[in-house]
Amino acid sequence: MNPTEERPPFRGSWGRVYAALALYLVLLIALFTWFTRSWNR
Repeated sequence: MNPTEERPPFRGSWGRVYAALALYLVLLIALFTWFTRSWNR
C-alpha cells in the first residue's frame, strides 16, 4: 500500500464501507416510506 492511500476507518476495505452505507440508506428510505404511508391513511 502506498503511504498516500488512506486506510478505511473500519470494515477492512472501502468497498465494504460503501456497501454498508448503501444498505443503511436503502433501509432508511424504506423506513421513512413506511412511516409516511402509515400516517397518511
